[in-house]
Formats: sequence, C-alpha cells, structure tokens
Amino acid sequence: MAPRFVIIGNGVAGATAARTIARAHLGAEIEFYSAEPRHYYSQPGLWEFLAGEIQQEALYFYPPAWYEKRGIQVYLGSRVARIAPAQREITLADGTVVPYDRLLLAMGSQPFVPPIQGVNQEGVFTLRTIEDAQAMEMYAQGARWAVAIGGGLLGLETALALRLLGLEVTVVELLAASCPASSTRRARPC
Repeated sequence: MAPRFVIIGNGVAGATAARTIARAHLGAEIEFYSAEPRHYYSQPGLWEFLAGEIQQEALYFYPPAWYEKRGIQVYLGSRVARIAPAQREITLADGTVVPYDRLLLAMGSQPFVPPIQGVNQEGVFTLRTIEDAQAMEMYAQGARWAVAIGGGLLGLETALALRLLGLEVTVVELLAASCPASSTRRARPC
C-alpha cells in the first residue's frame, strides 16, 4: 500500500516537498491542508500586486491542474486544530479526523508586529497574504500618507508599492544605519 503523506501548510516548503514526494513515491497519497483559502502563491510578489503592477493570477506558482496531475489533493480553507502523533492523525477545525503515515509541518511564519501602542487600530496592516494586499490597497485609496515600519527588503518593497499608489511614504527603521568611515577611519554621522 502506498504511504499517505499529509502536509500542513501551503507555502514554498510544502509545495516543494509535495513535488519531491510525488516524484520519489509514485502513487503515494499526498494531501495538503491549509487555512489559506488559495493555492500556493508568491508572497514576495505581493508588493507588486499591491502596486497594481501584476494581476493576482501572476502570483500563483501552479494552476490547480498541476496538483491534480501529480495526485496531490489540496484542502484549502482547512485549518488544522490538533495533531495526535501517537495516533498518526490530525483533526481539522470542523472536527474531521485525517490519518497519515508521514506528516510534514510547513506552516511558514507570521509577520513580526512591533509591540507598540496603536498597532491594533484601523489602518495598520501587515503584508503576508493576498487579503492583506487587497485591504491595504482599499485603505490606501482614501489616504495620503503611509508609514512603513522596517527598512528591510519587504518593508522597502511595500513602501515602494504604496508610493506607486500615490501615497507619501516614510520608512521607519529600528536599527542604526551604517555609514562609510571617513578618511581618518573614524565613523561619522550619516
């Protein structure tokens, strides 16, 4: 009997693992369970979607037929509520119990939100999902300014997307900037 692989999560790790398992174990049962309501898509590309530079369809790595061709069952909008390793089963939020032979946890990460006052107010967003980008774009239609917290790659790309939407954007970075040393090899302010 072919093994039953269950993958929790629908990101790059889960999709890559499913592709690899499908190649290595022909005929294996492979099932994805994801709280996300959509197939695997490019989270790094969300800023381009937010800016209107690409359409939502361009974010997806694989069409539904790709999964079907490889015998990969995808259960979107299926949040896992419990894992029982001793019984080799998971329980979904709706109470459905799913047995497995092998289990892969590939749930990704959550965006870091600094513990500062006001982060739960209207108009404060993270950019992790298509729904986040859609909500941010809708909110931006009635805004003139934005603040992007974080000067890393994702923060700067999000700031660029908001700028392309016509907002004035300020980037706030918690780490001090590095400056080239002066000719006397002493650091100077930037």
